[in-house]
Parts: sequence; C-alpha cells; structure tokens
Amino acid sequence: MKEFAFTLRFTAGADPVMDLFQEYPTLRLRNATCTVTGNSMWRIDHVDGPADAISAFDDVFLDDGRCNECLDEHRCSGTREYQVLDRRPAARTVYTYHDQTDRCCAVPAIVTDYIGDGVVFESERTDGTYRWRVLSPVETCLDPLFDDLESTLRTGVQLDVDHLGGAEPWQDKIQPVFPQ
Repeated sequence: MKEFAFTLRFTAGADPVMDLFQEYPTLRLRNATCTVTGNSMWRIDHVDGPADAISAFDDVFLDDGRCNECLDEHRCSGTREYQVLDRRPAARTVYTYHDQTDRCCAVPAIVTDYIGDGVVFESERTDGTYRWRVLSPVETCLDPLFDDLESTLRTGVQLDVDHLGGAEPWQDKIQPVFPQ
C-alpha cells in the first residue's frame, strides 16, 4: 500500500468555496467518502462551523452550476447534484454526485485516471488549504501525477507535496466524520 499526501493552497479570490474557509477560519469540511469511476464521482462531506458561515456555505457550495472540485480556470462541463443529508444550525452533511468527471480537472478524477481502481481518498478543507491523503494499491512513480495536477492549477492555487511512501499508521487518524 502506498500513501501520499499533499496540500492545495488557495490565495484569496482564487476560488469562491475556499474563500469561505479563509473568511471563516473555524469552518472545516471533512470528506467522509469519495468514490470515483471513469466518468462519475460520489462524495459525502461534513462541514461544521459558526451558523453564519454555514449559511454562507449553503449559498456557495450547494450551487449545482458550480464545480466545487475544479482546479483549472475553465471549470468542467459536467453535471453536479448536491443534496443536504443532515442540516443543523452549525453543520451540514452533503452528498455530491458529479457526472462527466472525464472532462473535469478535479483531484479524485485525476488521481483515479492515473492510478486506476482501488484508490481511497481522505480530504479536509480549512482556512486557505485543501489537504488530501490518498491510499493507492499500486507502487508507481508519482512524479507524472503531481506534474499533471500542478499543470491544471488555476492562478492563485499552489500544490505542496507533504508525504510520499508507505502508509503511515492510521490509528490516530480514524475518527468519526459525522457528529454524534
């Protein structure tokens, strides 16, 4: 099992969703699950923070005309569907279905295209950062993958590779994504 972790850093104004996390530093989104096929992606995310931040999050994140995962300038032409599974004053759990990811410059689509099946994703958005941790069932050189990711980034987004190698112990990483 190979693990790699990286961080996407967004400057203010580079992305409307990430701007929310900069405006509300205690706002946090964690990915509960992400499944990708050759042409589609399903995700469940949990976001929590102050009630006014959650209200602003709803306005920006739940707009199905916007791709919340696109890294490039032009954004993808795929279709998206967002459904709120759990609505609390200071939290949301959101299901996302994204079709036509083959035309989308999103981390899960790019990684799955490069590695293939069996990839597991963990992600978190806070402040101006979007952190990814990926488990891969194959040993392969990741330089071309990171080159591909970096080449898709729009102005104002920077890629930092945090960890490459064997899977680090997950015992401290396992935590419930959904509130109790």
